[in-house]
Amino acid sequence: MQALQLAVEAHKVGKLQDAEALYRAILQAQPKHPDANHNLGVLAVSLNKSELAVPLFKTALEANPNQGQFWLSYVDALIKTNQLEIARSVLEQGKKLGLAGEIVDALEAQLTPIPSPSKEELNGLLEHYQNGRYDLAESLAKTITQKYPDHQFSWKVLGALFQQTGRLQESLIANQRAVAILPNDAEAHSNLGNTLKELGRLEEAEVSHSKAIAIKPDLAEAHINLGSTLHELGSLEEAEASYRKAIALKPDLAEAYSNLGKMLQKLGRLEEAEACHSKAIAIKPDLAEAHSNLGTTLQELGRLEEADASHSKAIAIKPDLAEAHNNLGTTLQELGRLEEAEASYRKAIEIKPDLTEAHSNLGNTLKELGRLEEANESYRKAISLKPDHEVAQYNLAIWYGEQGKYKQAAELFLRSKKFKNSQSYLLKCWYFLNEQALFYELLESLTSQGITDAIIGSFGCRAEIKFGIGKANPFCSSPLNYVFKTDLSKKHDFEEKFVRPTLSILNDTKVQNRFQNLLTNGLQTSGNLFVREKILIDEIKKIVELEIENYRLYFKDSKEGLIKNWPDAYSLHGWLIRMKNGGALRPHMHEKGWISGSIYINVPPKLNTNDGNLVVCIEDDALLSESQDNKKNIIDVTTGSLCLFPASLLHYTIPFESDEERIVLAFDVVPKKKKVF
Repeated sequence: MQALQLAVEAHKVGKLQDAEALYRAILQAQPKHPDANHNLGVLAVSLNKSELAVPLFKTALEANPNQGQFWLSYVDALIKTNQLEIARSVLEQGKKLGLAGEIVDALEAQLTPIPSPSKEELNGLLEHYQNGRYDLAESLAKTITQKYPDHQFSWKVLGALFQQTGRLQESLIANQRAVAILPNDAEAHSNLGNTLKELGRLEEAEVSHSKAIAIKPDLAEAHINLGSTLHELGSLEEAEASYRKAIALKPDLAEAYSNLGKMLQKLGRLEEAEACHSKAIAIKPDLAEAHSNLGTTLQELGRLEEADASHSKAIAIKPDLAEAHNNLGTTLQELGRLEEAEASYRKAIEIKPDLTEAHSNLGNTLKELGRLEEANESYRKAISLKPDHEVAQYNLAIWYGEQGKYKQAAELFLRSKKFKNSQSYLLKCWYFLNEQALFYELLESLTSQGITDAIIGSFGCRAEIKFGIGKANPFCSSPLNYVFKTDLSKKHDFEEKFVRPTLSILNDTKVQNRFQNLLTNGLQTSGNLFVREKILIDEIKKIVELEIENYRLYFKDSKEGLIKNWPDAYSLHGWLIRMKNGGALRPHMHEKGWISGSIYINVPPKLNTNDGNLVVCIEDDALLSESQDNKKNIIDVTTGSLCLFPASLLHYTIPFESDEERIVLAFDVVPKKKKVF
């Protein structure tokens, strides 16, 4: 029959809609056509619609009981739809008519009743697990699996228990056993996928979650788990689709909104992320993870006090959520509350000793507190837990660089590919290690890729002095020509808009200071004032942003990368420095900035011409030989002065003598990073 042949050919090449239409056309004319009924049933099974296949296989078998495949397909569909008694009866009938072979044996094995634990045992196991009595649940589950090794439920519970308590290899074995016992259990495949994901075997996890969905397309949790795995694999568009599919299947699934929010945050879609986390919390107010995820989004939006509240709420709901303590620590650190941040990281580590992010973050806080060796130990601990942890490697590399250990730093920067500016820092290492060939090779590579930042700009200029070789500078070849000074006291009520707010901050006993080894006879506030002290400093921020725009417009015709590649978006990072008699700040640059600036809140009367003045320069005089000529400008600053200059310039202050404090609000224009995966 030509129509059947066409249908079979379409079926073979995967044109399922065409095949289905042709099969149905045949059945419309011949409702009991055996091959059309059977093949349409096979098509339904392939689409996980076994319940639709059962009557089709039955009709095919009744029309042609001599076709052995019809018996096999019918029994298999009955098993898939859990019609086990009917399946046993049909299989027995087939065997009496001569049905035999390996497939028959396999179907019979699936239908052979296996010894099962009592309802009391199973109910007790479930109750222990659900109420967190994990020791009792584990003991009972092990007893059941020993007595009834082919009973799946106890293996599933063991898999969940082992994963919950961090015994991932044991969880893997238990979940694999659960899948082997019931290969068509979608939940078992999803559980196995979760364990594989925790073990870092992401490709295998993706396969397991996809298998779960193939078996049960409407299992929303499997779509969430697949989305989470795809998220870690960096397949963000596919991850988003999986999360949205889960939400479409189950609109009240808070975890799906929370996970989608995390992914949107990673993509930089912060307002959408906030909305997702808020939706998750509205659905399930006690979902601690959603509160903590909302906190990380709010932190990135610069709403630190709200972020603090969200993380604290998460911890109140779930005190043992290590990730929430770690996230709270990052917020507290940005708020400048360093001792509290340290306590939060240590609590996260106490709960989850292998949480590498907490060890790495603790290292950053300890460094700001001036406890440098402890910081080094924390970074090393993170790397020992996860040798390929690039954030910890990067942080340790920065630490080595700051200690002048450039060889060790270079080795780590070579491994930290995740961070774009790792290559810039590596350039710095080659400079100080006198690796001239490696320095210029890397400089040319970065320039050819169009990569530029203040570090590249600074060392491009400095190398011309040190090595005597000038190269095109992608950031700024003549940074001293881009120093800009204005007098804010002539434009604003300086006392009201600048002096009062900054003195209020400095007089606040809650304001903490950070370790600053470049500073003599002085203190530097911790955290970012522009996000930490919004109420007090908001007017200052608006004025600074206006002056930055004036700076850009003033130099708008420049061909320098500093102006041509002006960041599309930036944030302001600010801090206060107060110095007493003899105070000074040694030569340095702000490596994360694009433009650096300073507002002089109070400059004491000068006993000598240059007391307390700002010096901008290409190189540190201490690093130059007598034959090498440095380039520098001394900027006469007074109360009310605002100075802006390329962040690639080194700068320092000349010591001063006075009983008055010298107070400066320093800041950087920091380009917002584009999301790269």
